[in-house]
Amino acid sequence: MSYLRLPVIVAALVTAFAFSAAQPAHADAVPALDAFAAAWSKIDNYTCRIVTHETNGGAVQDRTYGYRFKKPHFATISIESGPGRGGGATWHGGDTVSGHQGGLLRGIHLTVGIHDGRATSLRGDTMDTASFQYLLDYYRTNGAYEAQAAGPPVDGVATDQITLTNPDPAKTAGVTRDILLVSSKTHLPVVRQRFEGTTLVKSERFIDVTLDPGLKESDF
Repeated sequence: MSYLRLPVIVAALVTAFAFSAAQPAHADAVPALDAFAAAWSKIDNYTCRIVTHETNGGAVQDRTYGYRFKKPHFATISIESGPGRGGGATWHGGDTVSGHQGGLLRGIHLTVGIHDGRATSLRGDTMDTASFQYLLDYYRTNGAYEAQAAGPPVDGVATDQITLTNPDPAKTAGVTRDILLVSSKTHLPVVRQRFEGTTLVKSERFIDVTLDPGLKESDF
């Protein structure tokens, strides 16, 4: 599925959100998060690609990343397409990353703070926030109004939709609604959508996911 179908997904998400918002829900009424946690507890490492569409004011960034993660806190990310193509970084936990930029600067390796502009996305997201571990922790501890509903199918697979509304925008870079679609088959994330009001400001689609391919700490 390409980004040409993104408006269809967004429209379905908005419809599903309107339905879920009309239903009584509580912070603990999210069995999809429990299923996500149970599935994740059995996984040690994984690889995937992340297709993103991101806006910040008038700036737009479309990228595809290659991503690898191993518990508890090892990750690598590479920019496969879009601005900065060829760049990448490695994270071993903590507040620094090591990596290189794309293009002519590819051969220059640097260690920088994890929030350094050279190591973040357009909206300032850091590479650790792309992991399933981060998403599980974030949705479980955010403290915003949380609800679950049936989500739209993604690539023919049914999903559960977890929606956070009214999070503190000062802590979320202006995001007021945060939607996570988890596969009803694997119980793992497939799409994340973030909105400022009704405006989609970031979409992430997790594709080509391979679970437990045998990554070792030395691979990072």
